[in-house]
Amino acid sequence: MKKLSILLLPLLLLTTRLQATEVETSSKVTAVTVYRNMARETRTCITNIPAGNTEVILSGVSTTMLDNSIQVSVKGDAVLLSASVRTNYFQDVLPSAMDPKATRLQDSIKSMQLQMRWIVEEKAVHEGELELLNNMLKAGTLQKEYKPTDLSACVDIYHSRTLDLKKKIFDLQLRLETLEENVARHENQLAEMGPKEKAPVKEIVLNFWSEVPVTGQIKCMYLVQNAGWVPKYDLNVENTSQPVGVSYKAAVFQRTGIDWKNIDLTISTSTPALNNDRPIMSPHYVDFVTYNLTPATVGAATNSMYIANNFMSAPNFATTAPMEPFVVNENERDIHVDYDIEIKQNIASDANQHVCKLKDYKVPATYRYHTVPKLDPGVFLLARITEYGQYNLLAGEANVFFADTYVGQVTLNPQVTGDTLLVSLGRDEKIVVKRTRIQEKTGKKLLEDKEMENFAYQITVRNNKGIPIRIEVLDQIPLSRTKDIVVKLEESGNADYQQDYGRLLWQLKIDPNKSKTLDLVYTITSPAGKTVAER
Repeated sequence: MKKLSILLLPLLLLTTRLQATEVETSSKVTAVTVYRNMARETRTCITNIPAGNTEVILSGVSTTMLDNSIQVSVKGDAVLLSASVRTNYFQDVLPSAMDPKATRLQDSIKSMQLQMRWIVEEKAVHEGELELLNNMLKAGTLQKEYKPTDLSACVDIYHSRTLDLKKKIFDLQLRLETLEENVARHENQLAEMGPKEKAPVKEIVLNFWSEVPVTGQIKCMYLVQNAGWVPKYDLNVENTSQPVGVSYKAAVFQRTGIDWKNIDLTISTSTPALNNDRPIMSPHYVDFVTYNLTPATVGAATNSMYIANNFMSAPNFATTAPMEPFVVNENERDIHVDYDIEIKQNIASDANQHVCKLKDYKVPATYRYHTVPKLDPGVFLLARITEYGQYNLLAGEANVFFADTYVGQVTLNPQVTGDTLLVSLGRDEKIVVKRTRIQEKTGKKLLEDKEMENFAYQITVRNNKGIPIRIEVLDQIPLSRTKDIVVKLEESGNADYQQDYGRLLWQLKIDPNKSKTLDLVYTITSPAGKTVAER
């Protein structure tokens, strides 16, 4: 009998657990760690867990949740038996969809759409009446015994009735177009607020066993997609004797379907990987290459020393409501950095950027002007930043301000292998550069079976500023791809010449309101009768 009792006890316990009591409890997202490509939500609640087997349901979870990422911790005497995730298709209104403004917009759209449908019906009736009137007065439908006076009366009726019908159709069309414009405006405003349509939600199902009723503090952490952040910078330079002020910001966005309200926000430079399988190396082969030759097309010439000049494009400023000064705690880990923002944050599920300041730096820099007159006569002020790795910066767009004036936008890329980070601070119109051809030194000569052509250019740099400047001037001569064409540098004006690239670099110091000139002369010798072109 004793053995039978021992065998029946687990069965009774299993039966009791299968008959679980379901308890729905309210929970909320209290903290979020935003990674570069997703986010980790921390959802908490305090609930009463009765004795026996209990299923605690935490609803209102985003459908972008990664089910396998869930982690649960419990404070209390109840034993957590299992945790699972399911989708609830009946609870189809997310908390973010309860926005009163969005509800008003949706109601207005429905009302206007009903009006538009009725206008279409009214137009159809008037257009049908007009068609009937036209058919009645078609040639051959009038009775022959009609007198001219009767015909005249019919024409008058047709004239007045037709005008009346066309006026009504015209007015209805105007009302319809006005309603269509209003509907479009309402829909655009609704789209700006983010997705507010009805959608299913996920539920976290926690199975507990407790001998007695207890109060449990539950914390669930899990990853959600459709969220992340991008680095943003403001670069402020007062003058060339001051360091560069770098304001490091995070533009946080999310479209999980759940608004983050009054949360503790952490910005992390980590990028969680969904695939953690180790890489497997496969055989790597080498073989002969067979080329399929196609006719070459003549296009625009390119140059390897091209300098992008797109930083004057309009910036994409993301605005946020003004907030009181806040403290950000920087915690550097082994392979990433976390920024804990002390003030509670609100981030709507609308995919718009919510900008948070992370750090302010004063970065030592040296300044030098730079110009490539062959490609662009503009003179650019460059800030050279060394030892930039200590600031934990990531690649991102930067708005550049020089002497409190917006200059433009550049891409800040600290992930370079060089020891110096170059940042363009824009053009300086007070420095004028001209590159002109020296005609008297240019021409062709015939040398037996060869032809030699001289190329000569003069570069003039004028400093119209009230202070001396240091400027580097970059130019080049072509390189030959065949031994039959010989390129020779004849005159370089003490330039630093890199023969492998054909690059010439002058480092100049120019006093205020002074000019300097540089002469560049080179020759190209080639077989006579053959055309040579620079590419």
